[in-house]
Amino acid sequence: MALIEQASIQAVLDACDMLEVVAPYTTLKKSGSNYMGRCPFHGEKTPSFSVDPSQKLYYCFGCGEGGNVFKFLEKKEGLEFADAVKTLAEKYGVNIHYEASSPGQERRRQERGRLLALLDQAATYYSRVLVEAKPAGAARAYLENRGFKAPVIHAFRLGYSPAAGTALLKAATTTGNDESDLLKAGLVLMRNGRTYDRFRGRLMFPFTDHRGRVLGFGARVLDDSKPKYLNSPDSDIYHKTNLVFGLGNARQSITKEDRVFIVEGYTDVLALHQAGVENAVASMGTALTEQQLREISRFTRNIYLAFDADAAGRAAMLRALELAKKHNLAVRVVEIPAGRDPADLVLDEEGLRTFNELAAAAPTLLEYQVQATLRTAGLDSSQGRVQAFSALKTVLAGAANSIERDEQLRIIADRLRLSPENVAYLMESAPRNDIEEDGGTRRRVLSHEEIAERSFLSLCLANPGEARRYLQLMTDAHFTTEPNRAAFLWVRERLAGKKVHSDMNAARLPLDDKAREALPELMIRSKTETTSPDALPELYFRLCEAELSRRIVAIKSTIVEASDESGDLRELYRLEGRRRDILKVIQDGSYETV
Repeated sequence: MALIEQASIQAVLDACDMLEVVAPYTTLKKSGSNYMGRCPFHGEKTPSFSVDPSQKLYYCFGCGEGGNVFKFLEKKEGLEFADAVKTLAEKYGVNIHYEASSPGQERRRQERGRLLALLDQAATYYSRVLVEAKPAGAARAYLENRGFKAPVIHAFRLGYSPAAGTALLKAATTTGNDESDLLKAGLVLMRNGRTYDRFRGRLMFPFTDHRGRVLGFGARVLDDSKPKYLNSPDSDIYHKTNLVFGLGNARQSITKEDRVFIVEGYTDVLALHQAGVENAVASMGTALTEQQLREISRFTRNIYLAFDADAAGRAAMLRALELAKKHNLAVRVVEIPAGRDPADLVLDEEGLRTFNELAAAAPTLLEYQVQATLRTAGLDSSQGRVQAFSALKTVLAGAANSIERDEQLRIIADRLRLSPENVAYLMESAPRNDIEEDGGTRRRVLSHEEIAERSFLSLCLANPGEARRYLQLMTDAHFTTEPNRAAFLWVRERLAGKKVHSDMNAARLPLDDKAREALPELMIRSKTETTSPDALPELYFRLCEAELSRRIVAIKSTIVEASDESGDLRELYRLEGRRRDILKVIQDGSYETV
């Protein structure tokens, strides 16, 4: 795919309003030259999320999430970089220009555009047939009998495919579409040298991505014909295992509420949305896939599984455990009453109240597993308790945190009448992961050296004139991590120029460099933190002392039988002398020696 020209990226950045982009996700209040609010990337009570509207940057002092306006949209909307640029370009009326691409790349880009447009046209065609055509009466009656009303039918673009074998084919080719594109889009198929509509006489459910683009269809029969459901074939555009039904409709609500309800079927999603639960999606069947969870995790890590209360639904919820652990997701189980499904439940009178009560009481996946194991085990017999004991040790290993584990351990000990020794055995299953007690993902803890290095670089950005002389005396060996080393080189290069502030904006942050991990934090800190006049030179000397200490340790590890004539030993004495001098400078505060 052709790359967007850098000039267009800069034009989009200049045109967009960072505060306007962030506003739907959190409330910001002015704090100095920046704005502060609660972080939209993790739960918190005290605002630690800072936005620099002039440089189009954000940084959370709590979780460490940071970047420019494009990165913000990428994280919150689940977009690729190019899509984030296009989204903002459309919003602010900026024309995008692309770099020259190879003929093959351009051909594939144009073909993808044609197929997406064709699928969208097909969805519009099926929707019109559902509303207007007499043969679609059975489909309209089915939806009415299920309790679905016009707004939700329109919002999800439900349709009906005529039973006539070539109705869509004729409609599409009449408007200039090529038959080969219809084949590639999965809308028609060839049999015995003739082309037919793939979907005939079925209720149509468009499958969209998170941006609402139609990628394929699910089609349901209205009689006893087989198969009951027929889906679009896999293609370069449509992959069933990657898609989450209803995500395009639910995305904003999911982000706003920071949780998602995952159900099994399309009609469950429709019913929940109609009832006001607009953060509901379907897993395209009970087999929730890793790709689907990864797609959902772009918008929230709080998952509520509301599968049917049958064996398949229970098995699917248990299978979700390993996937959830892999992606650091917090999972709860909405226990739908036996013999019901979410659609039946919420469409009944008082059904929404019942569903909300079940959601409020939803146990964590660990609690659900423990209770399920205890329910199915024959606890009245010693053999049943032994089997339950063995199974629960494995279950406890999946605990998200120690508090949750210990709470369930007390329940298990009480139900199984365990001895202290057996309780201790179960405690060996204690989890070792990065999930906080409140469900958030912990930020990687920086070492004292890393903190000092980042503080120094942020002060350099805040005091470019004074910082130049220190930066000229340093190398990347003064920094201990790859992101900090890359950030140092970037800062030194920028401050070496005369037009410092004009060259330091979000569009010019390195795109493929480790420096991107540290720079948003440094740039935000440089404008928000106040320090004493001696902070910059003191940190400079502390970084020099730390760098000398690392060199001294390295030399000592290589000296085996040193003598007075040893080059390594002489260098060691020199470095230790220099280190003592620097420590005296720090103790005396005599920084004018630089």
